[in-house]
Amino acid sequence: MHISDGILPISYCIAGFAGAAGLTAYELKNTKNREIPSVAVMGAAFFAASLIHFKIGVTSVHLTLLGLTALILGRKAILAILSGLFFQAVLFQHGGISTLGVNALVMMIPALLCQWGFRVLTTKRREKSAYVAIIAGFITFLTVILATMLAATVLLLSGEGFLGIAALFTISNSALALVEGFITGIVVSRLLKIKPEMIHSWKPA
Repeated sequence: MHISDGILPISYCIAGFAGAAGLTAYELKNTKNREIPSVAVMGAAFFAASLIHFKIGVTSVHLTLLGLTALILGRKAILAILSGLFFQAVLFQHGGISTLGVNALVMMIPALLCQWGFRVLTTKRREKSAYVAIIAGFITFLTVILATMLAATVLLLSGEGFLGIAALFTISNSALALVEGFITGIVVSRLLKIKPEMIHSWKPA
Protein backbone atom coordinates (compact mmCIF):
# COMPACT_ATOMS: atom_id res chain seq x y z
CA MET A 1 0.00 0.00 0.00
CA HIS A 2 2.96 2.26 -0.71
CA ILE A 3 3.85 4.73 -3.43
CA SER A 4 7.44 4.43 -4.66
CA ASP A 5 10.04 7.15 -5.20
CA GLY A 6 9.86 9.09 -8.45
CA ILE A 7 6.08 8.85 -8.79
CA LEU A 8 4.77 11.97 -7.06
CA PRO A 9 5.50 15.66 -7.74
CA ILE A 10 7.90 17.26 -5.26
CA SER A 11 5.09 19.47 -3.94
CA TYR A 12 3.13 16.38 -2.89
CA CYS A 13 6.18 14.95 -1.15
CA ILE A 14 6.82 18.17 0.77
CA ALA A 15 3.17 18.43 1.84
CA GLY A 16 3.25 14.81 2.94
CA PHE A 17 6.34 15.33 5.08
CA ALA A 18 4.80 18.44 6.66
CA GLY A 19 1.56 16.67 7.56
CA ALA A 20 3.23 13.53 8.88
CA ALA A 21 5.77 15.56 10.87
CA GLY A 22 3.01 17.60 12.47
CA LEU A 23 1.02 14.56 13.60
CA THR A 24 4.15 12.78 14.79
CA ALA A 25 5.42 15.77 16.79
CA TYR A 26 2.04 16.15 18.50
CA GLU A 27 1.92 12.50 19.52
CA LEU A 28 5.55 12.42 20.66
CA LYS A 29 4.84 15.38 22.91
CA ASN A 30 1.97 13.48 24.52
CA THR A 31 3.62 10.07 24.74
CA LYS A 32 4.50 8.76 28.20
CA ASN A 33 7.48 6.51 28.88
CA ARG A 34 5.25 3.59 29.83
CA GLU A 35 3.63 3.70 26.38
CA ILE A 36 6.89 3.31 24.45
CA PRO A 37 7.17 -0.51 24.77
CA SER A 38 3.72 -1.12 23.28
CA VAL A 39 4.44 1.32 20.44
CA ALA A 40 7.72 -0.49 19.75
CA VAL A 41 6.08 -3.93 19.71
CA MET A 42 3.25 -2.90 17.38
CA GLY A 43 5.68 -0.94 15.21
CA ALA A 44 7.73 -4.12 14.82
CA ALA A 45 4.58 -6.12 13.98
CA PHE A 46 3.51 -3.49 11.45
CA PHE A 47 6.99 -3.67 9.89
CA ALA A 48 7.18 -7.47 9.86
CA ALA A 49 3.76 -7.82 8.21
CA SER A 50 5.20 -6.31 5.03
CA LEU A 51 7.97 -8.87 4.59
CA ILE A 52 5.73 -11.16 2.53
CA HIS A 53 4.29 -9.10 -0.29
CA PHE A 54 3.53 -9.16 -3.99
CA LYS A 55 4.94 -6.40 -6.19
CA ILE A 56 2.54 -4.97 -8.78
CA GLY A 57 4.19 -2.20 -10.79
CA VAL A 58 4.80 0.75 -8.47
CA THR A 59 2.45 -0.67 -5.85
CA SER A 60 2.50 -3.77 -3.67
CA VAL A 61 0.02 -5.86 -1.73
CA HIS A 62 0.86 -7.20 1.72
CA LEU A 63 -0.55 -7.46 5.22
CA THR A 64 -0.32 -4.19 7.12
CA LEU A 65 -2.03 -4.88 10.48
CA LEU A 66 -3.11 -1.25 10.18
CA GLY A 67 -6.45 -1.72 11.91
CA LEU A 68 -5.04 -3.89 14.69
CA THR A 69 -2.23 -1.39 15.30
CA ALA A 70 -4.77 1.43 15.57
CA LEU A 71 -7.03 -0.48 17.96
CA ILE A 72 -4.20 -1.49 20.29
CA LEU A 73 -2.29 1.80 20.28
CA GLY A 74 -5.02 4.35 19.70
CA ARG A 75 -3.52 7.62 18.45
CA LYS A 76 -0.03 6.32 19.22
CA ALA A 77 -0.43 4.20 16.09
CA ILE A 78 0.92 7.26 14.28
CA LEU A 79 4.37 6.59 15.77
CA ALA A 80 4.32 2.89 14.93
CA ILE A 81 3.21 3.56 11.37
CA LEU A 82 5.93 6.12 10.66
CA SER A 83 8.72 4.00 12.13
CA GLY A 84 7.50 0.88 10.33
CA LEU A 85 7.29 2.65 6.98
CA PHE A 86 10.73 4.19 7.44
CA PHE A 87 12.44 0.86 8.04
CA GLN A 88 10.49 -0.78 5.22
CA ALA A 89 11.78 1.89 2.83
CA VAL A 90 15.37 1.89 4.10
CA LEU A 91 15.90 -1.84 4.50
CA PHE A 92 13.77 -3.28 1.71
CA GLN A 93 13.10 -0.35 -0.67
CA HIS A 94 9.43 -0.94 0.02
CA GLY A 95 7.82 2.41 -0.69
CA GLY A 96 10.28 5.30 -0.81
CA ILE A 97 12.07 7.98 1.18
CA SER A 98 10.75 10.92 -0.84
CA THR A 99 7.20 9.58 -0.53
CA LEU A 100 7.51 8.57 3.13
CA GLY A 101 5.38 11.47 4.34
CA VAL A 102 2.58 10.80 1.85
CA ASN A 103 2.62 7.06 2.54
CA ALA A 104 2.51 7.76 6.26
CA LEU A 105 -0.48 10.11 5.98
CA VAL A 106 -2.30 7.59 3.78
CA MET A 107 -2.17 5.21 6.74
CA MET A 108 -2.20 7.62 9.68
CA ILE A 109 -5.51 9.26 8.76
CA PRO A 110 -7.46 5.98 8.42
CA ALA A 111 -5.81 4.69 11.62
CA LEU A 112 -7.03 7.71 13.58
CA LEU A 113 -10.55 7.28 12.19
CA CYS A 114 -10.38 3.56 12.96
CA GLN A 115 -9.67 3.95 16.67
CA TRP A 116 -12.26 6.72 16.97
CA GLY A 117 -14.98 4.72 15.21
CA PHE A 118 -14.21 1.61 17.22
CA ARG A 119 -14.44 3.50 20.51
CA VAL A 120 -17.75 5.12 19.55
CA LEU A 121 -19.33 1.83 18.50
CA THR A 122 -18.08 -0.40 21.34
CA THR A 123 -17.36 1.62 24.50
CA LYS A 124 -20.81 0.95 25.99
CA ARG A 125 -20.89 -2.69 24.89
CA ARG A 126 -17.51 -4.00 26.00
CA GLU A 127 -19.09 -6.99 27.70
CA LYS A 128 -20.40 -8.24 24.34
CA SER A 129 -17.16 -9.84 23.17
CA ALA A 130 -18.61 -11.29 19.95
CA TYR A 131 -20.04 -7.89 19.00
CA VAL A 132 -16.76 -6.11 19.78
CA ALA A 133 -14.74 -8.59 17.69
CA ILE A 134 -17.10 -8.21 14.73
CA ILE A 135 -16.93 -4.42 14.94
CA ALA A 136 -13.12 -4.62 15.13
CA GLY A 137 -13.04 -6.69 11.96
CA PHE A 138 -15.53 -4.46 10.15
CA ILE A 139 -13.76 -1.24 11.18
CA THR A 140 -10.44 -2.71 10.05
CA PHE A 141 -11.94 -3.60 6.67
CA LEU A 142 -13.11 0.01 6.24
CA THR A 143 -9.74 1.32 7.42
CA VAL A 144 -7.80 -0.61 4.79
CA ILE A 145 -10.32 0.39 2.11
CA LEU A 146 -9.98 4.06 3.09
CA ALA A 147 -6.17 3.86 3.04
CA THR A 148 -6.36 2.25 -0.40
CA MET A 149 -8.68 4.95 -1.69
CA LEU A 150 -6.44 7.71 -0.35
CA ALA A 151 -3.37 6.21 -2.02
CA ALA A 152 -5.28 5.73 -5.29
CA THR A 153 -6.52 9.33 -5.12
CA VAL A 154 -2.98 10.63 -4.68
CA LEU A 155 -1.89 8.63 -7.72
CA LEU A 156 -4.79 9.95 -9.79
CA LEU A 157 -4.05 13.55 -8.79
CA SER A 158 -0.47 13.00 -9.95
CA GLY A 159 -1.60 12.45 -13.54
CA GLU A 160 -4.01 10.57 -15.80
CA GLY A 161 -1.20 8.18 -16.69
CA PHE A 162 -1.65 6.53 -13.30
CA LEU A 163 -5.33 5.66 -13.84
CA GLY A 164 -4.63 2.00 -14.62
CA ILE A 165 -2.27 1.63 -11.69
CA ALA A 166 -4.77 3.27 -9.31
CA ALA A 167 -7.54 0.91 -10.48
CA LEU A 168 -5.34 -2.18 -10.06
CA PHE A 169 -4.18 -0.87 -6.70
CA THR A 170 -7.76 -0.46 -5.48
CA ILE A 171 -8.96 -3.87 -6.66
CA SER A 172 -6.02 -5.82 -5.24
CA ASN A 173 -6.16 -4.10 -1.86
CA SER A 174 -9.92 -4.62 -1.53
CA ALA A 175 -9.24 -8.34 -1.19
CA LEU A 176 -6.54 -7.54 1.35
CA ALA A 177 -9.07 -5.55 3.40
CA LEU A 178 -11.18 -8.67 3.91
CA VAL A 179 -8.19 -10.67 5.12
CA GLU A 180 -7.09 -7.90 7.46
CA GLY A 181 -10.58 -7.58 8.89
CA PHE A 182 -10.76 -11.31 9.59
CA ILE A 183 -7.34 -11.39 11.28
CA THR A 184 -8.10 -8.34 13.44
CA GLY A 185 -11.45 -9.77 14.52
CA ILE A 186 -9.80 -13.02 15.63
CA VAL A 187 -6.98 -11.25 17.51
CA VAL A 188 -9.34 -8.83 19.26
CA SER A 189 -11.60 -11.71 20.26
CA ARG A 190 -8.62 -13.39 21.89
CA LEU A 191 -7.42 -10.21 23.60
CA LEU A 192 -10.85 -9.69 25.14
CA LYS A 193 -10.43 -13.02 26.92
CA ILE A 194 -6.85 -12.69 28.14
CA LYS A 195 -5.88 -9.00 28.26
CA PRO A 196 -8.68 -6.55 27.32
CA GLU A 197 -6.69 -3.60 28.71
CA MET A 198 -4.45 -3.83 25.64
CA ILE A 199 -7.21 -2.28 23.54
CA HIS A 200 -6.07 1.30 23.91
CA SER A 201 -8.79 2.65 21.59
CA TRP A 202 -11.30 2.43 24.44
CA LYS A 203 -9.38 5.10 26.35
CA PRO A 204 -10.63 8.69 25.86
CA ALA A 205 -8.66 10.73 23.30
